[in-house]
Amino acid sequence: MNAFSLTPPVGFDSLAQACAQARASWPGLPVIAQACSQSLGLAQLEVQGPVHEDVAAMLRFVQAVAQDMEALGLNWPEGLEPAYHNRLHTADVMLTVTALLHGQQATAQPAARPWAAACLAAAVAHDFGHPGGTNSQPFELESRSWQALAEHTSALPQPWRGRIESLILHTDPLTVQANHLRVASQAFDWTLPWCQVLLNEADILLSASTRFGPGLSQALAQEWQRAGVAAHAVVASPAGRLQFLRSVRFSSPAALALGLPEQVQQQLF
Repeated sequence: MNAFSLTPPVGFDSLAQACAQARASWPGLPVIAQACSQSLGLAQLEVQGPVHEDVAAMLRFVQAVAQDMEALGLNWPEGLEPAYHNRLHTADVMLTVTALLHGQQATAQPAARPWAAACLAAAVAHDFGHPGGTNSQPFELESRSWQALAEHTSALPQPWRGRIESLILHTDPLTVQANHLRVASQAFDWTLPWCQVLLNEADILLSASTRFGPGLSQALAQEWQRAGVAAHAVVASPAGRLQFLRSVRFSSPAALALGLPEQVQQQLF
């Protein structure tokens, strides 16, 4: 399905359409990764030099990881790929962070391009090889994902390699509140703390939405049940979903423009 695309401007409706398209006819994670980088214009840089080379290296990483993750997903025994932390979730996060980057006008700011590439790199890699379930200690599964990609991460340029690693590690849910507090009352800028918030928002944005949220809660409950996580019994219940919705935070101007706080409020009853 080579026609898959995410055409700017990207509002919630066009984001939802792209995510629904991926569900209706799976194009493969490499196709979605390419659509995201093309949507942001990252592969069409006219400027040469270190910034161009850094972006090109990060885009190669994005495609390589997408190919490896697609292969891993295809090799799962039928029905045993994690019900939530799977290729579709990675696609959701890539598409959503692309929408948020558009909302922050990344395509119009040359200085934003390497940060946009780093966000895509973290999005495609943040749950690589996720076995299902939850951390038993801080950064456990996030570190495992990063370490599993050593053959690809070694080709990333510094300082972006360290920044991408930090973005991935701080998708640990226990760090999210602190990540939002770090940028509280600060204007958006292309910095690691703000890009961390964009990635955290992308990680849960569809789960917080009225259209996709209930189904994703059920998928998480199914995954947790298989992994023996006790909270599987309540995570998708009305009480469990309300607890989740009350805990989510959206701080970036892009997330606010997509109307996520209003969608969350509609579900709090």
